Amino acid sequence: MSDPPAEMDPTTWRTLKALRGGARLSRNKHFDLFADPRARRAIRLHRYLQGLARALAEADADDLSVQRARGEVAGDYALRIEFPVVHGRRTAYLSELELRLLAEHAPEVARLLDRRLDE
Repeated sequence: MSDPPAEMDPTTWRTLKALRGGARLSRNKHFDLFADPRARRAIRLHRYLQGLARALAEADADDLSVQRARGEVAGDYALRIEFPVVHGRRTAYLSELELRLLAEHAPEVARLLDRRLDE
């Protein structure tokens, strides 16, 4: 995806692309960028997707489920990761765009999610 999606502001998209490309943004050197709420949204989204990709990479395939969300939730898909050792779970509600960004960033996670979504 090179053009910004319709549901995302161009500033947010450019900042997100830079972060995903490996840019290191210092708060002291990029003060104006951190003052912009659109750029802060991109930074939050980038960190969220990175954390989710790490959790997915550490999880067993049997401990993962993804399904279309029902009702009034924050996203189109409900991604649930079970942590049997600590008897916990993490549920992430992702929009279609966020799911595509996650899959684009981590291809091995994309294959796992694709397999689980079809079940």
